[in-house]
Amino acid sequence: MKLSIRSIVITGILAIGANTLLAAQTSNPWFEGWYRAKFGRPSPTEETRLQAEKANTAYRVEAPRPGPVPANPWFEGWYRAKFGRPSPTEEARLQAEQANTAYREATSTQAVAPANTWFEGRYRAKYGRPSPPEEARLKAQTR
Repeated sequence: MKLSIRSIVITGILAIGANTLLAAQTSNPWFEGWYRAKFGRPSPTEETRLQAEKANTAYRVEAPRPGPVPANPWFEGWYRAKFGRPSPTEEARLQAEQANTAYREATSTQAVAPANTWFEGRYRAKYGRPSPPEEARLKAQTR
């Protein structure tokens, strides 16, 4: 009798174990959080799932920029802040771009923001009026 009870208990434990494995969740948020906190990366199961999701995701191709960017944007910003106009190389690039453009909207109807808002704010705070480049821009808009 002892032998039959022991075999029934072992068979029951195996059956319960097999059923829990079949009905188990594929991910455990607690375990994922613990693993990420301990090792600083997702668990191998989560990492595989993320890689499969990334492989099946369609990405849009990034649209090309409308025009070339200055070689040194810091210098361009500094020059514009100091002199209130683009650098000679940037002016030449802009003129070439305007000459090569087949269709261009009128700029007098468009509101153009100041090139350097920091400089404009500093100038207004110091002198109490718009900077000369800003005054010229405002005059051009009112015409």
